[in-house]
Amino acid sequence: MFVKIGVLEEMRMTLMKLLAIDLGASSGRVMQAIYNGHSIQLSEVHRFKNEPMNVNDGLYWNILHLFGEIKIGIKKASADGIPIRSISVDTWGVDYAYLDQNGDLLYQPHCYRDNRMGQYEETFYKKISKEALFEETGVQPACINTVLQIFADLQEKPHLARVAERVLFMPDLINYLLSGVLSSEYTIASSSGLLNINSQTWSDSVFETLEIPKKWFGEVIQGGRVLRSLSPRITQELKIEPFDVIAGAGHDTAAAVLAIPYASEQPTAFISCGTWSLVGLESPNPVTSQEALAANLTNEGCFDGRYRILKNTTGLWIIQELQRDWRLQGEDISFDEMVTLARNVTNNRSWINPNDAIFAAPGDMEAKVKERCHMTNQPVPQSKGEVVRVVLESLAFAYRQTVEQIESLTGQKIKQIHMVGGGIQNELLCQLTADVSQKPVLTRPIEASALGNILAQLLTLGEIKDRQTAQKLIKDSEKTKQYQPQEGSDLAQSYQEFQASMKVGS
Repeated sequence: MFVKIGVLEEMRMTLMKLLAIDLGASSGRVMQAIYNGHSIQLSEVHRFKNEPMNVNDGLYWNILHLFGEIKIGIKKASADGIPIRSISVDTWGVDYAYLDQNGDLLYQPHCYRDNRMGQYEETFYKKISKEALFEETGVQPACINTVLQIFADLQEKPHLARVAERVLFMPDLINYLLSGVLSSEYTIASSSGLLNINSQTWSDSVFETLEIPKKWFGEVIQGGRVLRSLSPRITQELKIEPFDVIAGAGHDTAAAVLAIPYASEQPTAFISCGTWSLVGLESPNPVTSQEALAANLTNEGCFDGRYRILKNTTGLWIIQELQRDWRLQGEDISFDEMVTLARNVTNNRSWINPNDAIFAAPGDMEAKVKERCHMTNQPVPQSKGEVVRVVLESLAFAYRQTVEQIESLTGQKIKQIHMVGGGIQNELLCQLTADVSQKPVLTRPIEASALGNILAQLLTLGEIKDRQTAQKLIKDSEKTKQYQPQEGSDLAQSYQEFQASMKVGS
């Protein structure tokens, strides 16, 4: 079919193109969204690896490589002639970079998997207790947290207090490289352990107690802001027209939650499911009780200033490792084949704690699953299907456990669960989650972080007016799938046995 040039030009004028830079801890993507005023069409423009590097004394991210790949993606996205309206960045949490007085990187950003923090934990918690830190910031104490990383940096490199002028979290850093504007976006700052949980501004007590220079951090941006147009150097290099750089929903989970098309006003838990699973609830108020601390819950920020009360749990990591191990043994089994094998197992009576530290390290995952079943006096799975079934049912049980903890600590009775992310392609896990929880499970979108990134841009630009409009837009763009609890399933009863097996293994 031939289309006149004038018609093509009119199409370009009525469509809006927005770019989402979606960086994960193993890969990055440049995603393109075409918005026509009624729906969003999302597609991947460029994908690239993101792997930390061991250099001398530590583990670092190669930010210059990442930025080079982002520019390649921007160039590819401009090829069809539809003008780019804006761009924004979402990434994983806790990591950051130091800039000097000239605005230059002092060194590549450390990776949260770097082991430098462990030797300073004892000193850190002598200065501020876990209880006090959680009450002040709402963030679950952890070795990888920004606040402990920076404390460790200052112990190892005290000269940083003199030479560093600014600290930027990862999405703020990419936005700075794109626009030249320094910013501190709220959702990514909220996971740092440096914000006061109630005021949503930097905590004076944390900075003073730990002797961290507060000058390193600027005004906290909430609800999105256009920073500036794309740097002239980049537009000249790529031979493209300028467009807006936006500080949107910088934390990838905050972006994913923004993209959830809630089906009703009823209390709904979310599960952002991938290698890890983030299980939580949006709330107007944080939960900072000692019971919440003991339950390993954390409070992070939403794009609209509300809170995500959540727990970071194991997702499909164990399944991914089982597949990798079997491939190394010469058996190339796809995820779909693994699910089919698990579906055929109807008499499973064994479960594991997927959050057990034994499963955190890669390798020998099948042996680890069998060992844990043996240690807890349960039948040891023999076939591959039985092993996969043990893992998937255990994940569903762990999800229910977290949902019940959130219900208890917030006083809200959760009526349904909404799952997003790549893990929802495992339909057996979604159905098991419904059966175990005895709650309806809704799924979609798969590309939740990228879509949430785009929604944050549209909200910031005023193209859509509010969260309700954003949810309708996602509903019109993405078909939601629903899983109802199956009648006659004994999984809800088996949950008690799962809990008992956890006590034996503890």
